[in-house]
Parts: sequence; C-alpha cells; structure tokens
Amino acid sequence: MKRLLVAAAVIGIFAVVPLATAGASTPPDTTTAFHSRVGHIFGLVRPSNGQLSNQAPASGSLYYNGGPIMSQNNSYTIFWQPSGYAFPAGYVNNMNQFFKDLQATQGSNTNTYDNATQYYQKNSNGTLTYVQNKVTLAGTTIDTNPLPPLDPVNCPDTPVAAAGGVNGSQSSGAAGCVTDAQVQQEISAVVKAKGWPVNNNTEFFMYTAPNIGTCFPAQVGEGAGGVGTTVTAPLCSFSYFCAYHSWYFDSTINANSQIIYANMPYDAQTAGNPVTCDIGDYPNNNPSDPEISTTSHEQNESMTDPFGTGWWDSNSNDSAAGDENGDMCAYDFGKTTGPANAEWDQTINGHHYLMQLEWDNSTKGCPGSDASGNPTGKPNYDTPALLLTPDIGYGTAPFKVVGQFFAAGDTASSTFKDAGVTTALGSATANGSGRFSLTTKVPAKAKAGTATVTSTGKSGTATSSFTVPK
Repeated sequence: MKRLLVAAAVIGIFAVVPLATAGASTPPDTTTAFHSRVGHIFGLVRPSNGQLSNQAPASGSLYYNGGPIMSQNNSYTIFWQPSGYAFPAGYVNNMNQFFKDLQATQGSNTNTYDNATQYYQKNSNGTLTYVQNKVTLAGTTIDTNPLPPLDPVNCPDTPVAAAGGVNGSQSSGAAGCVTDAQVQQEISAVVKAKGWPVNNNTEFFMYTAPNIGTCFPAQVGEGAGGVGTTVTAPLCSFSYFCAYHSWYFDSTINANSQIIYANMPYDAQTAGNPVTCDIGDYPNNNPSDPEISTTSHEQNESMTDPFGTGWWDSNSNDSAAGDENGDMCAYDFGKTTGPANAEWDQTINGHHYLMQLEWDNSTKGCPGSDASGNPTGKPNYDTPALLLTPDIGYGTAPFKVVGQFFAAGDTASSTFKDAGVTTALGSATANGSGRFSLTTKVPAKAKAGTATVTSTGKSGTATSSFTVPK
C-alpha cells in the first residue's frame, strides 16, 4: 500500500437525486489498487468480503514522523439525515452508546483502545506526550440540513437502488452523493451552529444516512510517492472505501487550530449497492454494528496520526507503507464469542461489540491474533508489559523499570527474583496513558544468571528478564 499524493482539488456541490435520474457522467474508479492513504485522506478502510473471516495482519512497522498525536479524544457525533433519508431505528442511540461506553471505561486496559497508549509525540522541550485511553462523547446532533445540488463529475457515487437494508427495512426515494469538501462544509456549519470547540483533542464524526455516497477526486501521476499510477476518476464509498479520517482548516471557526474529522458513510448492506462494508454480524441486532468497527478504526488512527505526521508506516519498502495502526489490523478480529451472525470480540461497559484489533508496535502484531490472522486465544487488547533499561547489570547497578498498558492510576509493585530469592524494588503509579517509571537498583546480593523482574497491579501483571553477569 503506497502513499499517494493528491494533485486535484476536491471541489463541487451535491444534491438529492431521484432514483429515476441517479447517474453520473464520470463513473467512480473501481479498478485502482486499494491504498490506505491518498494524499491528505488517511486510514481508508477497504470494503469487506461480506462475511466474518479474520484477515492476516499487515507486515511492517509504524514510525514516528515528528508530528502531534491526540492525547485524548473529545468526540462529537453528527448524524446527517436530510429530508427523504432516515437512519434505521436505534442506529443513532447505539452509535452514541458506543462512545459513552468508551467514556465509562476510559483509562482502563480492558479493550483495544489501550493499544494506542504506546504512541507519543515529541515536544519542543524534549519531553514525550503519550496518547491516553480517554474518549469522551462531548456532543451529538441530528443534522437535517438538505443536500445541495449534485456534482455528477466529482461525486458519481449514488446507489443503484435506494431501498431495503439489513436488519431493518430502510426505504428511501432518493439517492445522493457528497464530496469530501462538502462534508467539511457541513461539519463547519454544524460546529458554528452548535458552538462546539475546535482543538487538537477534538474530533467530529460525520455519519451519513443510508443511500448517501461520498467521493473525493484524485489525480496521481508518475513519481507521486513512487506509485507510478494515474487516478483520474473519483474514489468513492460504494466502490473504494468504507471510511477515512482527515483534517482541514477553517479560519472562520478557529484561526489557530485545524478541524479533525472522520467521514463515516453508512456501512450496512443496502439493496442495489454491490459493494459492502458489512461482514454480516450484529451483536446488537442493529445496522450500527459494522459502523462501530470502522469508527474504532478511524478513531484510533486519529489519536495516533491526526494530521498525517504522527505514527504510520513511512518506509516505502514495506508492503504496508502508508498504513496506520487501524489499517495494519483491518478486518482482523481475533477470537469471537456468541452465536453465528451475532458474534462479538470485546465487551465494553457491559455491552458487546465486534471491533477490529489495533496494531501493537512493540510486538509488531495485532493482539489476539497470530501472523496469519488466526485467533490466539489471548485477550483482544494489550496486557501489561515491561521495559528494563538497561536489562543487564551487577549488584547495586541502577536500572529503570518502565511499565505500559496498565490501567491509569493503577499502583504497581515491582520485585526482582533470582535464584529463588525475591526482593522488593518499590512501587509506582501509572499515569493517564497507563505508563509508570521506577528507578531502582539490582539487589546487592543478586546471583549471576537470569533474573525476573515482575510488576503487579490491579489491572494485571507484567514480567521481563534481567541478566546478572558472572
């Protein structure tokens, strides 16, 4: 997956199109090889194969590219439902419940969002700021603003038919398409109307009702990131992607901060749409279920790479070049529980969700699956881990114990065990990112050989080996 550079402006206006006249002068591009990053559009989720089947994790690594992360995610949900369109019953409530559940369990290490806490930004004073497992549902709204007139050149992504739907009849007499630029314009309109804040820890999730497609035009020429591919037709939600995240600048809202957003087209299968982002499993018996997994994908990527300058695979030699932490584990769910067509892999605040895994850069994998995508039986999130610096030394030599993936506020006690003798090293409390640091010394009478350092808190236990030389 190579990083592409967009050379064409995203322009145009859009409309409600009756089924009898839905069409386009320029069809969406359905032949271009999938890329997770196209210019300033990040974390593109490819359409699914329509069934629950774990895919193998990507092969590569995430690299820090010098830019900021989101230390926390204050989420605002916008449900765009113009006249003639409607979300299925329970859809909006279920989506917002997911955000509320993340808020209720923030700081814990009980779901895959804990994986993001290993990623950081380097500050000008040399310190590091880590991502915190802290999501808050800060606001929500039903947006009934109409769709402006269709731009058939830049937005040809109207469904063939606009009726039916999975797990709940959803009929509509219209089909529409919005460009990325118009999604941005609508977000700005809502933010202004609601008086919502804009800063680097705030993200706006734009959910569009069934039968509203989304496109962004792109032209990529020879030498663009070494891809050597030309893309002249729009890339669209019903043919190329399920969701993405990005940012833009609106000086009329905030002259000093960009607007971070996620574009979330309707994922569940609808009649007449041959391409789906639906894998057919509904643990909450609602079409919001597939949307929750792509929401998790985009939110985790926004926290670790909000502006395309944070954490992503920037090694052009990697097969996963361009990928972010969500891309690396797309459609990899690990071990699932529950009946067929209603399976889940994570329980958050007492509610079951089927959510893809998120990349663990320290183990170069997706916690809960192996290199082939097969479930390992381990939890689908990170368990506590230790880093010893250095991890070799004689008695009384100083070293540092760094813990990660503990629950925020958890006090962990550390010990040093060699030749059957256990020595207490001290305790430390995990910060908001679930990390602690303890500076200590090798016990004076430590025996030569391999010792074990163990840190134990309420949220779990982590161990690491330490070598005492002869």
